[in-house]
Amino acid sequence: MRCLRDPLRFTIGEADGSAIMLSIASLAAAYSAPPTIPTIEIAPGVHMPMAGLGTWQYNSSVAEAATLAALNMGYTHIDTALGYLNQDGIARAIKSSGRSRSSFFVTSKIPGGLSEKDAASNLTLAVSQLGLDFVDLMLVHFPATWGGKGGKAMRQATWRAMEAFVKAGKAKAIGISHYCKSHVEDVLEISTIKPAVNQVQYHVGMGPLNPAGNGDNATDYKDYMTSVGITYQGFSPLCGPCDPSDHAELITGDLVTSIGKKYGKTGAQVSLKWQVQSGIPVIPKTKNTDYMAQNIDLFDWVLSDVDMYALNSAKTPIVAGDAEGSGDCPVP
Repeated sequence: MRCLRDPLRFTIGEADGSAIMLSIASLAAAYSAPPTIPTIEIAPGVHMPMAGLGTWQYNSSVAEAATLAALNMGYTHIDTALGYLNQDGIARAIKSSGRSRSSFFVTSKIPGGLSEKDAASNLTLAVSQLGLDFVDLMLVHFPATWGGKGGKAMRQATWRAMEAFVKAGKAKAIGISHYCKSHVEDVLEISTIKPAVNQVQYHVGMGPLNPAGNGDNATDYKDYMTSVGITYQGFSPLCGPCDPSDHAELITGDLVTSIGKKYGKTGAQVSLKWQVQSGIPVIPKTKNTDYMAQNIDLFDWVLSDVDMYALNSAKTPIVAGDAEGSGDCPVP
């Protein structure tokens, strides 16, 4: 791993009337300790930060304000998607930040289930909306359309377009999201560039010592991804799509808060630290700058073996989807 460090710049105020406010506490913390965020090599010469800002379900104005606050705080990774309909806001934030292009990493995604021609046009649109010459990582968002249409033929057609895109210099690395073993095998059958990343739901409650929560369908074949050299990245690391009580369990639940007290950290930080200490990059989302600062304050402390064992063994919350798993693996 290596680290990226960027000078801090702060913008105080509200971009659109939303609750994006820089508290005195978060300002003081940021100025006293510029964040150092480790990276992991996902493809030759391509280093992805171990923590970043997610923007799912944010409209353009909220995404703009959150992204600008994060970049000003020293974040080095912003995650978005064509389907989030907020890339124009992120583009404005990037421009306003004044950050050099080499100082931050951007992930975007195109829909699944597309023909090669349609995938190519979506790729061009995604980068254009961001106002960038290239993205650091482009993902196929789902192994089919959201309705489950497309199958093996479209997965392979889309991947051909992805390879052409990276060869044209429009993406540094390419990958997938929500893909299970069979979906990956379809891609590997024809690929000349292996997927660098599979972005999948993962959080405490799905750890390796909880067989009921760590099965292949629940984790989209986590162990298989590792075995073929695909970096496993966790989205919704605080169980955002889960029931409210499950989401709260990873922030204010007894297990994570009791562990957090030992280190002077919050329950949410413990949930995130468990993942990054396991080598899994995370992209929690927030528009609260206190939480933003906490979400990257993960790398100068270490959970004990005893605490990692407890978190690895946690039985809840289970993966959001259904009682059997995430629902990704049955996609034809």
